[in-house]
Formats: sequence, structure tokens, C-alpha cells
Amino acid sequence: MDTIEAMTEDNTSDWSDRLTKMADLPPPRKQRSRGPSPFSYKNLPMIVSHDPWDAYEAVKLNPEHLLQNRVLNGDQNHPAQTAFDLLRTKLMHTLKEKGWKRVAITSPTEGCGKTFVAINLALSLARRDNTRTVLMDIDLRNPGMATTLGVPARNRMRHFLDGQLREHEFFCKIGKNLMVGLNSKPETDASELLQRNSTHDTLTIMGHELEPDVILYDLPAVLKYDDVLSFLPQVDGVLLVVGGGKTKATDIRKTEKLLGEQVPLLGVILNQDESISSRLF
Repeated sequence: MDTIEAMTEDNTSDWSDRLTKMADLPPPRKQRSRGPSPFSYKNLPMIVSHDPWDAYEAVKLNPEHLLQNRVLNGDQNHPAQTAFDLLRTKLMHTLKEKGWKRVAITSPTEGCGKTFVAINLALSLARRDNTRTVLMDIDLRNPGMATTLGVPARNRMRHFLDGQLREHEFFCKIGKNLMVGLNSKPETDASELLQRNSTHDTLTIMGHELEPDVILYDLPAVLKYDDVLSFLPQVDGVLLVVGGGKTKATDIRKTEKLLGEQVPLLGVILNQDESISSRLF
């Protein structure tokens, strides 16, 4: 409307002159047909989604070594396998209901079998076709997961948490649905390392890059150092492993009090003589 009102009698003649000149111009040349445009939608390449897990070559586990280290690896004849599968189902139900995926596995004191539980639970989860699991050895002072699995650690966990390594330089794939982050060297400043912003950032990026359904962190004993308390902001819940005949009731109460103040306790797992029983909350 403003443009129309701006056309006064003084500039009307200018518009008439421009229209007259345009009428005297020769007609535009007829464009030659060039056939289909090379940039038509039909000629665009197909967009194929990239699965980052395909870039990792799966490592093979030695069944004899696993047996010697109490790793079940799907042996349905072993009485503990049913218990781990039941724990897997209960845990997945809880995580799905809460919208969680990051689980710490720890114990009140050393020698309760937390690594045994972490590895066997991870392998049980990985046997589900639609469940991808990441398992990381965050027991930085005493890493033992590589030895238990019989898989050489590629690098130090410290270098990954510091952001010096990318996922493909650090993780190993076991089967189709399990990534393991192993540690090649103990760290004496574990608590300080776990509290760094770089640790939080690295684990956040890892979650976006690998997009696992479940992340299991094998942590040290709660009452030994403050490493577990330092790492709790990175997890949604905790599974507590107690050793049958080894763990004192007072230690369990101390641990539950410490954990309960910061993060939900998902359940307690009793590990005794290569068999487990679990009570999830």
C-alpha cells in the first residue's frame, strides 16, 4: 500500500517510459531443451544412516579363560546364569520405567565380587538383540576387568577420560552389542581424576557417540576410598554387591547411608559361591 501511494503524477511518466522501452525489446530467445537436470531429486544420492558400532572389530573371547575366571558367557547349564538373566530383566524394567541408563556397580568392601557381577550382567544384557551395553572399568586404582576377560587393554582409562582418546581408539567390541572400556594402568589420583569436568564431558560425549541402551560402571569399594562418591554425579543409580559371609551388616548400613544421600540404590546383590541372588527396589 505504501508503494502504490508513493507513485505520484511526477513519477508516473517514468514508469510509462520504462514499460515502453521494455515493449520495444526483442522477445527472449527460446531456451534449448537440455534434458533432465543433473540436480533433480531423482539423481540425489541416498542418505544412509551410519551405525558407529560397525566401525569396531569384535574381539574374540577364550572360553577356557572365561571359565577359569568365572565368566559364564551364556552357559545356560550354570545355575548362576539364570540368576543373571533374571537380574537383567528386572534391571531393564526399572531403567525403562525411570528413563535411566547409567548404572554403577560397587560393594561396601573389597572382595565381594563386584567385577564378577558387572561382567556377567553385561554379557547377559548383550545377548538381548535390542540392547546395546557399554561396560567400563572405573576401578582406577585396581583395574582387573581386562585380566578377567582375557582381553588386553588398549590404553589407559585416564587418557580417555581426559579427552585425549576418541571412542574408536579406546573401546573394544565383544559380540554385536557390548563395548568394553578397559584400563591398562592403575591410577593413584583416581578421586581427583573422576571429579574433573573433562570426565563428565567425555562420558557425555561417549553416550551420544555410541548411543548405548545401558552403561555399566565397575567402581571400587565404597568404604575404601572416596572414588565412588566422586563419581556418583555421573550415574542414575547403584547396584550394591555384598559378599556372602564376607560383608558385615554394619558395612552395608554405612554404604546404604552414603549412597542414599546422593543417588538411588537400585538393588542389593548377594554373591556367594558363584551364585547370586538379587533384591531390586
